[in-house]
Amino acid sequence: MTFKQITHALKLGAAALASVVSVSVAWAGESGVPAPFRGDSPDSDFSIKYEDWDAMLGQTVLDTGMSDRTEASKVRPRAGSRIIRGGGGTTRLEGNRVDFHAFLGDNLLVLRKLRDDLAKVPELAPLNMFNRDEQLAYWLNLYNVTLVTQIAEIFPETNLKKFYPEIWDDKVLTVSGVPLSLNDIHHKILVPKYRDPRIMYGLFQGVVGGPNLRDEAFEGFRVWRQLEANANEFVNSNRGAFVRERILRTSYFYEVNSALFPDFDRDLRRHILKYARPTFADKIQDGSTVVGTGQSNWYIADMFGGNRAKGSANTNAGALLLAFRTGGGVGSEGSSVQMANGPGDPSGAGDSGGYAGGTKQTSWTNSIEQKMISVRFPSHMMEYLRDIQMRKMRRVREGKVELEEYDPPADDETAEPADN
Repeated sequence: MTFKQITHALKLGAAALASVVSVSVAWAGESGVPAPFRGDSPDSDFSIKYEDWDAMLGQTVLDTGMSDRTEASKVRPRAGSRIIRGGGGTTRLEGNRVDFHAFLGDNLLVLRKLRDDLAKVPELAPLNMFNRDEQLAYWLNLYNVTLVTQIAEIFPETNLKKFYPEIWDDKVLTVSGVPLSLNDIHHKILVPKYRDPRIMYGLFQGVVGGPNLRDEAFEGFRVWRQLEANANEFVNSNRGAFVRERILRTSYFYEVNSALFPDFDRDLRRHILKYARPTFADKIQDGSTVVGTGQSNWYIADMFGGNRAKGSANTNAGALLLAFRTGGGVGSEGSSVQMANGPGDPSGAGDSGGYAGGTKQTSWTNSIEQKMISVRFPSHMMEYLRDIQMRKMRRVREGKVELEEYDPPADDETAEPADN
């Protein structure tokens, strides 16, 4: 062996040792995490692409924007009827909505296949090959696609409280040989691995009273920015937190995530103050240090309130969402996940378009062939759409005005002579 070969071998050994040490250090703080999901590669350029899930979200999630904290009026039945449709509670005019009707029939099979393909990713590439941000995006996307699938299995339903905690406790996934439930991902992987309250805002609960499902997939390179946006929306809505009788009242979901707030009242109060808008922050500061919990709205976050959509010639074009792409990505087949190396990968694997999971999305079946579906919104959803439109109009009217000091230029007659 030449000196050059020995030097090269030593370099490789040092790099391998450094890699093992870095992973071991990470594992030391993850003792509660199942072994296959411990560790990470901080310098890894590997990434996971979620093109199909991203496309589904873009076509089935209605982004309603920020809450203006207006409390909804009491729901009343239509004239001549005693039946009340639509979620009750003062928070029903908040939060994004999902068109769960898009996942009925054959489309449910596509959704299940996407979930199963995502679950198989670690069989092709162990998660500790990725950095922590890529792993976080993976778990959030897997959690959300699984939750949406679970709800689609029982849809149509209006109130999900009767399915709690069964939906979250059922071990419907197997990842790297480990049977997992939604609660396992949440409490046995994400919480002990990250110990950061922001992760909770990426976990869609399927209900009006929980954090939003975004209209895009989480991605490793921007996952924390996406979570920050969700945190800002939730904290500044009545679903998340509000002050009444000088007490900070908070969502039940903060109590579910109490492990992220060791000194619960103090830590949660600080956390909410971090995101609270100025007026809301003033109310918190002026109020009691006691934090109340248990605020909830278990009504399904469905565009039609969990009721069957009825076809009608009187359609609302602004709400006809479905048009899923055929195929996509590199090559002729679409995919649930695309594995790619980052820039500078000497293997060239990042350019191969190799897919982790081989779902061929030839069509998003019935709803895609139609491109648009003729639907008639129930009255409570029409109320919400009108509320969203009014909020947008108010933002346009308010605009933004900035005042600056202005020194008018002196004319020739009054100008002071310049110094020589």
